Amino acid sequence: MNLSGFLPACITPFLTGRADAKAMHDNIVRWLEIGAGGALVFGSTGEYVYVEDDERRSVLRAARRAVPSDRLLLVGCGAESTTTALRYLQEAAEDGADAALVVTPVYYTRGDAAAQRRHYEYLAERSPMPVLLYTVAAYTAYDLPLDVILDLGKHPNIRGIKDSSGDLSRVITMAGAGLPDFAVFTGSPNLAFPALSMGCRGNIAALGNIIPELFVGVYRAVHDGNLQRAADLQAIITQFGSQMKRFGISGIKAVLDRRGFVGGDPRLPLAPLSSADAEAAMLVWQKTMARAGFML
Repeated sequence: MNLSGFLPACITPFLTGRADAKAMHDNIVRWLEIGAGGALVFGSTGEYVYVEDDERRSVLRAARRAVPSDRLLLVGCGAESTTTALRYLQEAAEDGADAALVVTPVYYTRGDAAAQRRHYEYLAERSPMPVLLYTVAAYTAYDLPLDVILDLGKHPNIRGIKDSSGDLSRVITMAGAGLPDFAVFTGSPNLAFPALSMGCRGNIAALGNIIPELFVGVYRAVHDGNLQRAADLQAIITQFGSQMKRFGISGIKAVLDRRGFVGGDPRLPLAPLSSADAEAAMLVWQKTMARAGFML
């Protein structure tokens, strides 16, 4: 299993009120053709908290059909209940996932490091596949402490982390901690280049749904030693992220629909963009792609 590269944090396409397995399959095939190293399904951008249990299984099976064995299928299996998270891990393994991303539980345990340790250690001991930690304070209002991460990273079945803190010093500390089997992925689009150049394994990004060419370009440029190209693409990604932030997941879906993927609607209580905002988001995307040298 290759825990490295760029992975889009895939949206979940909801069509006529249901998560559409075929649309997920077809989207992933296109991301892989562009050069993604795999795909993350049921992460934050995938509206995982809104996905029904029966939808999870059908969509995941479709994703597995899309992702060949030499690419990584990473599946979000987080839940507030440790018991529920374990069930998700077991079902995802049955449906072909390579590894799982498990977000910090916070409803009763925000800031409780001992509870976080219990949660992850319990899951790691029982999970039929490798577990990656996931810390994303933008949604949980809590970042897993660095010392807890480094201790958990010694467990043989905890194989990495997606850190969305946006803190470069933090992710560099993890990457340089002497844990060779612990893969550090950044979730911030602003850190794609600097983190890769300083030892992180890859980037798992929401914006990768709509500008995968740029993230693949950064990854390849770093590994080819073309740091100027990587830096140029990073500057474009960072500006694009600041311009797209106000549109949220709905904006990503709107742009996907307009560039020939299947975005679908967000699920309530989220709402689709207005026509005017959708066109504004698309204009930002078009200018970004042109600036990066992609004529679409």
